[in-house]
Amino acid sequence: MFIFDRKQEIYEIGGVKVGGQPGECATVLCGTIFYAKHYLVEDAEKGIFDKKAAEDVINKQDEFSDLTGNPCMMQIFSESPEAMEKEIAFCTEKSDSPFLIDSTVAEAKIAGLKYVDEVGLTERAVYNSINVSCASEELEIIGESKLEAAILLAFNPKDSTVAGKMDLLETGAGTFEKGLVQLARDLGITKLMCDPATLPIGAGVGSSVASGYVIKSKYGIAVGLGIHNAPSAWTWLKTFRKEHATKGPSGWEGLGADVFHICDIGSNVIPVIAGQDFVLYGPIENAPTVFPLVGMADMIVAEANAAEHEIEAQEPHPYLKMSA
Repeated sequence: MFIFDRKQEIYEIGGVKVGGQPGECATVLCGTIFYAKHYLVEDAEKGIFDKKAAEDVINKQDEFSDLTGNPCMMQIFSESPEAMEKEIAFCTEKSDSPFLIDSTVAEAKIAGLKYVDEVGLTERAVYNSINVSCASEELEIIGESKLEAAILLAFNPKDSTVAGKMDLLETGAGTFEKGLVQLARDLGITKLMCDPATLPIGAGVGSSVASGYVIKSKYGIAVGLGIHNAPSAWTWLKTFRKEHATKGPSGWEGLGADVFHICDIGSNVIPVIAGQDFVLYGPIENAPTVFPLVGMADMIVAEANAAEHEIEAQEPHPYLKMSA
């Protein structure tokens, strides 16, 4: 394995450590709840959901976090300001884990940010994300809040290469007057987590993974990906899944769903082997398969860097918890 020459920052967010050299801190796993068409959501706009089912998946993620030693966060994805407040209130009552404020609707994220400020939850909150789509109002409210942690989405619509992502982080790439890293710091963000933005297989995902090496080398900040989106958007895999859902050569019936699931879950080890710090692994109900798999990858990285570079794994860590 490898280590970075530059000092790597380790942030504590709601009691969870994220960052550091490969093998030092366990990979933080973030499961998404209340996402679009989530089976437990009854009315996405009003924030009405099956509370028993939601509590079950939150508890299951916490249980597997305790089992493997991989810290977790709840990625709360809401469709409206009303839903955001209700869903944050529910999730933070049921779990002590940190959480991501996430939505495709800026007003919903702003409402979430204001809510956590009002009720004193900013130490557990991560804003997802500061990106090229952020309007001045959104940035102003981030700056006025007590928020310390945010994800910087290094998606450059003009250039999906490593150079393009770095240009956005360093200079603003013509969208902002300064790079996203300095912009975030000027807004009072002291705990920077960078998501290089996962693109589909064949359309830039390789650069998404590769850019993590450069970002950590230059800035020493935490880096992670929602890598499961790559196989989810993979045309070949979607076609295979459809063609082999119920029919096909002998023994292939139903194989499509199995192959899709393996690629979806298995993709989450890629950022770990690439020395990254957190993974947005997708649906929170996938925790029982994701946590042991990522835990295994963490053990391999930690074992290598303990032997080759004298990197000590910090508690909690699969290397310390899952070893025979």
